[in-house]
Amino acid sequence: MRAPNLISRETDGSLAREAQAAVAASVATSAIRSHVVNPRATGLPGVRGRWRIPPADPPVFYPVRAILRMFLEWGMPISEEARVALAWSKVPGLSLRRFWKAHESVGGWRALIGADPARLVDSTRSLSAARSLARPFEIDISEELAAVERAGVALLQPFDGPYPALLRETPDAPLVLYSRGDVERLSLPAVGIVGARAATRYGREVCTELAGDLSLSGVCVVSGMARGIDAAAHTASVGNPGGTIAVLGSGVDVPYPKENADLWKRIGEDGLLLSEHPPGTPPVASHFPVRNRVIAGMAAGVVVVEAAERSGSLITARLANDLGRDVFAVPGSVRSEASKGCHALLRDGAILCRGAEDVLTELFPSVGGVSSRVSGGPALEGEAARIVAAMAGDEAWDADDLAEATRIPIGALLAVLFDLEARGVLRCLPGGLYSVVA
Repeated sequence: MRAPNLISRETDGSLAREAQAAVAASVATSAIRSHVVNPRATGLPGVRGRWRIPPADPPVFYPVRAILRMFLEWGMPISEEARVALAWSKVPGLSLRRFWKAHESVGGWRALIGADPARLVDSTRSLSAARSLARPFEIDISEELAAVERAGVALLQPFDGPYPALLRETPDAPLVLYSRGDVERLSLPAVGIVGARAATRYGREVCTELAGDLSLSGVCVVSGMARGIDAAAHTASVGNPGGTIAVLGSGVDVPYPKENADLWKRIGEDGLLLSEHPPGTPPVASHFPVRNRVIAGMAAGVVVVEAAERSGSLITARLANDLGRDVFAVPGSVRSEASKGCHALLRDGAILCRGAEDVLTELFPSVGGVSSRVSGGPALEGEAARIVAAMAGDEAWDADDLAEATRIPIGALLAVLFDLEARGVLRCLPGGLYSVVA
């Protein structure tokens, strides 16, 4: 097939053939009307298959050497959608909301390429941004692509392929998400669990039970990898059928905080790490509130386990509410500073969360209750697991003997015993004795 005029102007035959291959291999050739090009006819190794060139109205003619440079620098392993999305994410002064408005105005991402910038100005509010949208291949993304290759991460974009389905429908869906791990987690129903970094023991225990039961029920637990409640949610759910997704305020190759490095590694191997930030990006305070909108956007509902009156978790709850998601709050002691934010949410209409059953009933009624799917009894960790392990093989124990055997202070032990009795793990016998329910 003969190349269009912008190719034939070149006098050097070799360069002309390479440029023709570049045109065939990229949607940069919006100058060509709707043709089907066979790249194998170009003789350029490594180009396979057939590429459909989308029409452009009006056509935009890129300089031959610019097209050739784009092809040679961008290569082939990453999809054209991901490359275009990455380029658009770098357009200065273009908010995500304005991008999606422009996207809607022309009927899709392919129609943006080569579009008349004058048609886009009403959406972008900037002629330079409109021009950049129409000409993404002129935007240098070589540094970002090199970082992706070095870190061995994947690029997710909202136009096609794996991407959080609910997040795709939000008005400021990220154009690019960097990922490491199992993207199949994105196909599962998801619930966000957030809370205080300085979590109490009560908060960690409630979170562990909640996240464990949800993930054993096939629900993916989404959180932000912070200390406290976030870490407890990830720890309890990683490796379970629903598993967990960690949305980071750094690059996916940068574990933060450092004490969660082992957990970060486990999630990267048996869960999914997500970030809007390129690999190598350090954690910056301003990244974390922005990260919260991704958690809120990709989850069917958000549970706040513990939160002070000015907790960042309340930002996530507000964002979820603005998106029409259900917001749940776990009650705590009226004297606890760590629960004041949750009590404020409950006062303002949040749904009471006493456990996974409340969340499943409200969000996924067709799935059924926890008890119908979670086999082997409640997941036990920490002091609860130590107590039950100590009682194995004996008929009954009193609290003093258990305190001596487990070396748990009697006050703390009694609280755990009452909790285990309420959960149906232990039964209380006459004389203040306890036994494990068979």
